[in-house]
Amino acid sequence: MTVFNYEKDSAGIVTVTMDMNGPINAMNPEFNEAMDETLARLESEAGLSGVVFASAKKSFFAGGDLNVFLGAQPGQEQKWFDEGQTNKVRLRRLERLPVPVVAAINGAALGGGFEICLASNYRIAWNDKRVQLGLPEVTLGLLPGAGGVVRLTNLLGLEGALSYLLEGKIVTPEVALNDGLIHETVDSLEELLPRARAWILEQGDDESAAIQPWDRKGHKVPGGSANSPALAQLLVTAPTMLWAKTRGEEPAPERILNVAVEAARLDFDTALRIESRNFVPLVLGSDAKERIKAFFASRRR
Repeated sequence: MTVFNYEKDSAGIVTVTMDMNGPINAMNPEFNEAMDETLARLESEAGLSGVVFASAKKSFFAGGDLNVFLGAQPGQEQKWFDEGQTNKVRLRRLERLPVPVVAAINGAALGGGFEICLASNYRIAWNDKRVQLGLPEVTLGLLPGAGGVVRLTNLLGLEGALSYLLEGKIVTPEVALNDGLIHETVDSLEELLPRARAWILEQGDDESAAIQPWDRKGHKVPGGSANSPALAQLLVTAPTMLWAKTRGEEPAPERILNVAVEAARLDFDTALRIESRNFVPLVLGSDAKERIKAFFASRRR
């Protein structure tokens, strides 16, 4: 394994340090291979007590490879659905490990990067304004395709999740902590990995530390399910507000709303499949391609 450094300490904690080729860590074929190898090794690891995911880059993880999305063509619907489902299986394997997983966030974790964080049991970030967190896919005409819509809805509730998903809001660790996206911050980079390992040790034999909220018996979406009377007004007004903002010319917000509502209504894994189905027409459509090209052009200026 060349791009994920795998180190197990005397306490049984494995630290996986992502260091992919190039300046950033991103979801691409190299990531897929490294993640598959890492998961297989973790699943068979004897004496495992916890896992820390870290980064050797200045950023934690940048998200999906936008160049790959530009190559998506009509007729590839099944291919993109299958790839989306495969990514979701990877993160489900991660969060179903029998030990707690910690994301040690040293830099920006956006899009797919924050989806990896959401699939971790505990999220600790360096409290620095250069650390940016969020799911900004909507600004590129896409939706989070590795479980981000479903996980954020189950974590924050429908109303809280939509405020992030429909705006593509990017926040600092301080705001993320206040809003419940992460669990803890540290004041220096030097504290980050020691604190991640210390948290794992603090859990001792508490098996619940390795179980995601949405996988616990009796889990309820915060604020109520999509069938809850408390959310009735939101579900009536949200489509109208979206139309007033987009005039039907931006498909991503509508699909994000649909997926989030289903995530607040259905079981977790069924909602993941619905997320994949809604991602496909976006990645194959013209709006996302135009926005991605504009994003690249703005970075060249």
